[in-house]
Amino acid sequence: MHFMKKIFFAAFLVFICGNIQGQNSPLPQSSQEPPRKSDKPAVDVRSWTIDERYGVADTCAVDTVVISFQDNTPVDNYSIANSWNGNLGSPLQSKIFFDRTEKSYNLFATPYDAYTVNVEDIKFFNTKTPYANLTYRTALPRFEEEDYFKALYSMNFNKYLNVGGLVNLIYGRGQYGNQNTRAVNGGFFGSYSAKRYAFNASMMFNDFRNYENGGMNNIADLYSNEIYSYKLLATKLTNAISTYKSGIFYLNHKYSLGFERERKLPQNDSVLYDFVPVTSFIHTVKFENAKRKYTDTFAGTGSFYTDNYYSADRTKDSTQYQNLKNTLALTLEEKFNTLLKFGLAAFVEYELIHRTIASDSTRFVNNYENNIYAGGTLSKNEGKVIRYNFSGQIAIAGRRIGDFDLKGNLSTSFRVLKDTVSVSVSADFNTVSPNFFTEKYYSNHFQWENNFDKTIDFRLKARLNLQKTGISLGFNLANIKNFIYFGKDAKPAQYDKNLQVMAFDVTANLRLWKFHWDNKLAYQVTSEKKVLPLPDFSVYTNLYFKTSIVKVLIVQIGTSCRYHTAYYGNSYMPATGQFYLQDAFSVGNYPDMNVYANFHLKRIRFYFQYAHFNHGLFGGENFFLMPDYPINPATFQVGFSWNFYN
Repeated sequence: MHFMKKIFFAAFLVFICGNIQGQNSPLPQSSQEPPRKSDKPAVDVRSWTIDERYGVADTCAVDTVVISFQDNTPVDNYSIANSWNGNLGSPLQSKIFFDRTEKSYNLFATPYDAYTVNVEDIKFFNTKTPYANLTYRTALPRFEEEDYFKALYSMNFNKYLNVGGLVNLIYGRGQYGNQNTRAVNGGFFGSYSAKRYAFNASMMFNDFRNYENGGMNNIADLYSNEIYSYKLLATKLTNAISTYKSGIFYLNHKYSLGFERERKLPQNDSVLYDFVPVTSFIHTVKFENAKRKYTDTFAGTGSFYTDNYYSADRTKDSTQYQNLKNTLALTLEEKFNTLLKFGLAAFVEYELIHRTIASDSTRFVNNYENNIYAGGTLSKNEGKVIRYNFSGQIAIAGRRIGDFDLKGNLSTSFRVLKDTVSVSVSADFNTVSPNFFTEKYYSNHFQWENNFDKTIDFRLKARLNLQKTGISLGFNLANIKNFIYFGKDAKPAQYDKNLQVMAFDVTANLRLWKFHWDNKLAYQVTSEKKVLPLPDFSVYTNLYFKTSIVKVLIVQIGTSCRYHTAYYGNSYMPATGQFYLQDAFSVGNYPDMNVYANFHLKRIRFYFQYAHFNHGLFGGENFFLMPDYPINPATFQVGFSWNFYN
């Protein structure tokens, strides 16, 4: 009955969407499945993300991916190999070093980067008719479901002004005990683009709540033939909860000076006048307010924690982080200059940061920080032969004085036989002051005071893409001095020597008739595994049969697998939400396999998947995502997504 209720709910959403959209034409499909001439849509939807500082738009595809929709989740999109507890919405760290992100200067925000909505995650739209999307996923069995719901709506009031909103809801009950998750995030966004004035604005929120079970209390119980329910297995923590909440306001607006350029239409010799911007004055403001809490009781923690600094009965720790940025920028556009085709930009930015650390009702830290940055950019984004972007910034006042960041990237594309080859090279050299929370932190179970040196980080990246062949080759190199990490005691430490990381990755999408074999492989080497442990090889492979039925329904049936070599992967500390070193538990050398059927019918995508079907059948017993945290047992999953217009 419970499953049938879910099906009826999904069917009801589909019915409502279908009645709303009426007889309008479908969305353009993604580049993976080009639209047929007979299916060209009468409507137009454009979508883009923006650069946070200057508000420069970068065109991106509307979410209409045809193949492998079952893998289109925040965790799967983040990296092909991750450390997490297996329940959607829980803290996460990529096992691929160059996939790791840092969306915020707030140390406690990073474990949620795969899910959080920040400025770079907002898609702005321009559409001739209102556009919406509904997505719903669930995993069975009953009482252990993992529900994931997404809704997006966008509409234009006129050809200049667009507004919209989105919401993501995750509710994971967990296949194992005491690992429930609840995540709600989203926000409102709007954009205006006229001849001289334009803005992009958004208000975003993130709200995460996850029970912390500390991992399995007795690993041997996982292999018992007498298991009635994995939910009943004992866990190390039974009454511990972490919450992370953030609110973000962002506004970027600019006013441009320029001139009208005459353009003749060859069809009828008529004349149009295009506005050509010469100089733009830009103002950007961003405010971030975030808070993390961790609570547990002594009865629930037992001997899990070594220290109880303030209470032996209960823990109630919290940190708050607030960041206000104001940026003024001036740009000289590259479009106006026919002789020297490049753009110039300069900026000055003021940053105010406020941090607090408290336990129960006692406030231990109330810190304010001010920083002033200055910098500029030289870029060429127009044209197909060669494009480049060189930028730099330096902190000229404040706690971070002397911090600098120099970046450069160069890209080109050209034809080779019948294929299009694109090549890109980028470099990044920066000096960064240590994160405040790695130097000072006080809580019931952990406290530290450090005086770390600045981190000096140089990175080089290169990529070669063969568009038609479906092959992409990548190379990454990093040399980091004074690398900061969390040691075996789960406290911050600094490696004062040079740490090198080198990685090669390959994406190869092969095809023979209607059989496809998509692969992503990563090989990485670290010079000091005791400081930065990484798996040598990580692989995602997807073998499937794809066909069309009566030219309308696209069917994809296949099996996928994630695998990485064994290594002493990082463990997870619930009290701080950080991943730390350990050398007692090896994870990896285990295939996590799925079988699925994925369908695409015009505006509807839906799938059925039996995840981790090889559990207990083959592959061994080392089915762990990280120490003491096993992969979920075999589960049945279903989901659908609907794009529609009003």
